[in-house]
Amino acid sequence: MNLVSDFDLDFLAKFVNSKELKGLKGKVILTMNFHDIIDLSHPEKSIQKLNESYFSKLEIKKLQFKSDAFHLPLNNLDLKVTMLGHKAKIEQMFLKVGKSDLQIDGSVSDLPAIIHHKADLVTTELNIKSNFIDIKELTTNEAEKEKGINEEIKNLRLKLKFLSSAKALSESKTLPIGEFFIEDLHAKMQNYPHELHDFHADLFVDENDFRVMDFSGMIDNSDFHFFGQLDNYNIWFEDKMMGDTRVEFDLKSKLLQFDNVFTYGGERFVPKDYQHEEIKNMKIHAVTDLHFKNGLQSIDFILTQFDGKMKVHPLKFENFSGKFHSENQFLTIENFKGKLGHSVFNIDLGYDLSEKNLNSKNYLYCKSNRLDIDELMNYQVPKSEKASAQAINHDDVFSIYDFNLPIIEVKADIGELNYHKYNLKNVKANLQSEESNVFRVNQLDFDIVGGNFSITGYLSGKDKKHIYFKPDIRIKNIDLDKFMLKFDSFGQDHLVAENLHGKFSGKISGKIHLHADLVPKIDDSEINIEMTVVNGRLENYAPIMALSDYFEDSKLKSVRFDTLQNTFLLKNSFLTIPKMSINTNLGFIELSGNQKVSGKMDMDYLIGIPWKMISKAAGRKLFKRTKETTESPEEIQYKNENARLVYVNILGDLENYEIKLKKKPK
Repeated sequence: MNLVSDFDLDFLAKFVNSKELKGLKGKVILTMNFHDIIDLSHPEKSIQKLNESYFSKLEIKKLQFKSDAFHLPLNNLDLKVTMLGHKAKIEQMFLKVGKSDLQIDGSVSDLPAIIHHKADLVTTELNIKSNFIDIKELTTNEAEKEKGINEEIKNLRLKLKFLSSAKALSESKTLPIGEFFIEDLHAKMQNYPHELHDFHADLFVDENDFRVMDFSGMIDNSDFHFFGQLDNYNIWFEDKMMGDTRVEFDLKSKLLQFDNVFTYGGERFVPKDYQHEEIKNMKIHAVTDLHFKNGLQSIDFILTQFDGKMKVHPLKFENFSGKFHSENQFLTIENFKGKLGHSVFNIDLGYDLSEKNLNSKNYLYCKSNRLDIDELMNYQVPKSEKASAQAINHDDVFSIYDFNLPIIEVKADIGELNYHKYNLKNVKANLQSEESNVFRVNQLDFDIVGGNFSITGYLSGKDKKHIYFKPDIRIKNIDLDKFMLKFDSFGQDHLVAENLHGKFSGKISGKIHLHADLVPKIDDSEINIEMTVVNGRLENYAPIMALSDYFEDSKLKSVRFDTLQNTFLLKNSFLTIPKMSINTNLGFIELSGNQKVSGKMDMDYLIGIPWKMISKAAGRKLFKRTKETTESPEEIQYKNENARLVYVNILGDLENYEIKLKKKPK
């Protein structure tokens, strides 16, 4: 029997008065050749012998309609399918909906086996092409107030192949059981401005498990190779997910460029310093366990390998591992360790992931033999001192005030910490953040340049314009020649301890006003400094150098002393020095007064100087007479009750000052 049917759908729609499909147009032509399959007693069973039809052809031409089931009309559908024996072939399929188009061709090796639910192996091949797909238009329904996905795909090329039994394709509860291939994929997207190409995949779907034998491809110049297995995948299709499922995977890449992979919609989803980073020879192996009980109850992520080498930050990932657990919106990280460059670390973390995050049980513990912050951040030392001394706006940055900081306890035990010019050793820290952006320093101990710091206190960021640190700092045996503190004065960065050298011990307390970047603002701080400096020297010290016109001794530029002990007060940019006695190589000196530490360095000092230091010229200036001169000795001169001191007052700034005789203070 030969059957030829030709339907004019426009006429058919009017004839049956169809209300579901509006504007139905087009033609459907069906040609079928049958051989001895019709049982007139049971004609409904005729389809069971469809495989005896040796030829069938279905053609749909310029099909159009609009339906209430979808917000866009079908603009055009052309389809040509032929069937010879058991094999069905899609010779042509063209579909246009809105601005989007789709072309498909392919074949099914045994279509009757699928219809009859047989266990015979069926091979399906599909080639999918599209010049343009407007996902936003397809997914946006203004009438239903459904917001679409803002993306476009151009030049889509997708080649698929499925190997499965006909019964598995039709009767599987969830995914069809079999082997599935992506033989090629190519696409370009608008908001993900990268080219996807050379994609391949080989997937096995069993009754309970889903295995990815190989999933590889390239995104621009970045490549990836993924292998893995999903156990008990069926629970993902249940309305109420109950039970456990596991994902185990390996991810490898010869080259992973962050610009290629982590940029979407003009935004880079990595920190600024890493936006142009790339990793070579990356290898990751991990296992994820998911536990469902009326929804997702907990996640366990176990990382057993992460290797690779970065380019911009020339660091190598080695021996990474750790366990991550999330339950009831609380994240726990246990024994997360690895080596990155020269840095080796081991981190434990407990963190509340809820929106308010007021959990006082948040914690971060870090243990490390060596932590090189400069290497991790790719810090570059300024090329010149001039470049480093340029004016800086320390308040034009984010500060702790700008962040809603969680309540968290931080503990650290670091053998060696490198940050800019500072190399800290034996760092032990116990910090606690509190509400209103307050940090409490319960303990911060470290060794540096041969000495030790022990710090307690708190840092307050309640007010961005009044960020301050109230410390109690105890210092032992610091070498001032190797240790420099940076502070700000009128937009300039300066180094203190330029004049004072030796071994420093003491205590620093008070209230230190800070800029937004936490650089101290000296002109609005009050600091008490209890200090003892031994085996030191004063170099180019302003009060002493101011006497250079009166004293010929060349040792004024570098005055050596055995011990300098006093309590200084730094307040409102003025350094106040109570009376102190210094045994120097020039002789026994008494000094007191105050000096501004910024601007023109205004000073008001009273200095008691040994008579033997005074030169002939100074004698004529101060006393209107001459004196005999003696060369001061090299060794330290200690206090002599019988020594004659001359007291002078130095008043002014470094450029304009005057020196006057004063009586011996009582």
